[in-house]
Amino acid sequence: MKNPAAGKHDTSPGPQQKGSDGTSLISCLMVTRNRARLARRALRCFANQTWPAKELVIVDDGDEDYEPIIAPLRERLSIHYHRIPNQPEQRLGALRNLALDHARGEFCAQWDDDDWYHPERLAVQMRALERQGLHGVLFRWTLMHLDTPAYAEHPYRTQLRRGTPGTILHRRTAVRYRNLPRGEDSIFRKELARSMRVGIVEEPHSHLFIRCFHGANTWEIRHFTERLHRRVVNKIRWLRARYLARDIFTHPLFDLTPLERSAVARFIHDSRELGLLRS
Repeated sequence: MKNPAAGKHDTSPGPQQKGSDGTSLISCLMVTRNRARLARRALRCFANQTWPAKELVIVDDGDEDYEPIIAPLRERLSIHYHRIPNQPEQRLGALRNLALDHARGEFCAQWDDDDWYHPERLAVQMRALERQGLHGVLFRWTLMHLDTPAYAEHPYRTQLRRGTPGTILHRRTAVRYRNLPRGEDSIFRKELARSMRVGIVEEPHSHLFIRCFHGANTWEIRHFTERLHRRVVNKIRWLRARYLARDIFTHPLFDLTPLERSAVARFIHDSRELGLLRS
């Protein structure tokens, strides 16, 4: 799929850019396939968002029908469910572009089907965007939960200096994702930053987004665990924890704040209630 050239963003009015209360409408964009069980948690997180003007756009190219989990929410939420035939040439990036094409909001937010979002996620990002005069905003810090026997009880904090791609919230744009099976959101983040003002949320925010490893991710587990030692300072801490303390969980990234622990407790509650945790 052709990727439109970066360098501009679409400021023309969309079909609906404001909510009924006058606040900016945010389109949360979910691409999914045969993961209704996991998507129930993302749907619950969407329903719990405190930002009043929001819609959820779902693009699904799988065989599993999500309508049974969506139907109970339709009366009080704006959810647009698009089922399309699976086409091998349409990879994750192309599907994300379809979601962008269906979005009606003034702003768009990536809303992956397997992550957990705090109820204040959208509100905090919008406040940061408006306060800093930005067109797009990301979280630098997030939490990570690995559903494995070794790590299930030990979530940890992680960061990417330029922002975590999956946390992007941005104004409507002509920039599109590359048609790749993974890594497409990292490239999108870079190209978006060339065409508009994109920044990082400044207030404490690591508790607002939990990345989840569940065994059927796009990336293998190494992609998640290497965050413990990717940066030089964390590499030193990791070596100390593993070889001197002989306990990896003494690594400072496992030492969560009260705000982070509260978010993890909510995540665990939601996940267990929906039967999503194996460990």
